[in-house]
Amino acid sequence: MNRNPVLITGASGFVGSNLVKLLHAHGYPLILLNHRKNINFTASSVVHEVFPSNCREMESLFKKYQLSGVIHLATEFSAGHDSDTVEKMLDANVSAGMRLLESAHKTSVPWFINAGTFWQHVDAKDYEPVNLYAATKQALETIAVYYKRVSGTKIVTLCLNDTYGRGDTRKKIFALWKELLSDETLSMDMSPGEQLMDILHIDDVCDGFLHLIGMLEQKKLTSNDGDLFYLTSGKLLKLRDVAAVFEQVSGSSLNINWGAKSYRDREVMTPACAGKPLPGWQSRISLAGGIAEFLGKY
Repeated sequence: MNRNPVLITGASGFVGSNLVKLLHAHGYPLILLNHRKNINFTASSVVHEVFPSNCREMESLFKKYQLSGVIHLATEFSAGHDSDTVEKMLDANVSAGMRLLESAHKTSVPWFINAGTFWQHVDAKDYEPVNLYAATKQALETIAVYYKRVSGTKIVTLCLNDTYGRGDTRKKIFALWKELLSDETLSMDMSPGEQLMDILHIDDVCDGFLHLIGMLEQKKLTSNDGDLFYLTSGKLLKLRDVAAVFEQVSGSSLNINWGAKSYRDREVMTPACAGKPLPGWQSRISLAGGIAEFLGKY
């Protein structure tokens, strides 16, 4: 089946790089939009473009490729912020997304998927940002409301909780625990570990995006469904319990000093996203199975 290309931002990130492989395997021609053409993924149906610096250039690029859809994953993450990170987050998390939305509207792109984060929703509130990063993510969602009102482009936000899986180079908790297993002399000071986690394997996350794309292409989303969805494992586990599964799968104990550190300011104790669970989708990979893969157990 002939398709117009899908444009993806953030294709060099953990979620983006895995999603590119999945969409390519399903026959989607892709335009990968990054600030540098340095992504290690080459195929005849994949084109690399440098992120335009203004709306005119962005709109020209959209017209050139006659896109079937946009997936906006690119982000500038910073747990804290200073003068330098404020500028970076403003450009990457707000301005760049606004240029994408404007260009999608002007060139009548059929659909646009924006990635949100549970960090926008402390204490499961509709909007209560953990930090400035989360606030900038919400700012783009607020801007998107305007385009939802005036544009023919179907704009949807898909909110993500914690993710993990093979090839993850981020210094996330599983990577840190894996380091503990490699050296019995290492230990880690952690909080009491009572915070809940909703964590998904990267294959489930990418499958969620693929499922949503299918719904958009087949026009299965109605006004009653809304435009805010999230992916969930369906099971909230305490961090301590997640560590217990990690230990069980690895066959080794983690040298963790529970309670040696206080919870962070504005710690997310109960992860939640706005909107509804993505209709017709559910996770398939168990936590134990995903951890086994992450640790190279099979």
